[in-house]
Amino acid sequence: MQILRHAVRATVIYGALAFTQSAFVPAAMAQEMHDGIWHVATQPITGPCSKSFEFSLAVEDGQISYSGIWPVDASGSVTSVGVIRINVVRGAETVAAKGVVRGDTASGKWVSPEKNCTGSWTARKA
Repeated sequence: MQILRHAVRATVIYGALAFTQSAFVPAAMAQEMHDGIWHVATQPITGPCSKSFEFSLAVEDGQISYSGIWPVDASGSVTSVGVIRINVVRGAETVAAKGVVRGDTASGKWVSPEKNCTGSWTARKA
C-alpha cells in the first residue's frame, strides 16, 4: 500500500511538472503567431464620430505599434491567448481599444472619451 501511494504521488508530481513546462512553450509560440502586419478597419457606432478608418499595425513579440504614415502613436499588446489592448493617440485625441485574435483575424470595440464615441474594429493579418 505504501509503495502504491508513493507511485501515485510521483505520477501526480511528474504530471504536474510536465504540464507546467509544456504550458510555457505553446504560450511563446502562440505569441509569435500574432507577429506581423495587421490591416485594421474601424467603424463608429455611437456619438458624433462618423468616419471609418483603415490603417496598419505591427505586432512584434506581442507588442503593438503603428505601421503607417499618419502622425499617430499606437502602443499596446496582444497576449499569447490573443487578448488585445491598445491605445492610439493622434494629437489630443486618444482611442482605447480591446479585442481578441482568432487565427489570422481579430475584432473588438473601441472608445474615444474626448469625442464621446464608441465603435468596433476588425483586423486581418497581412
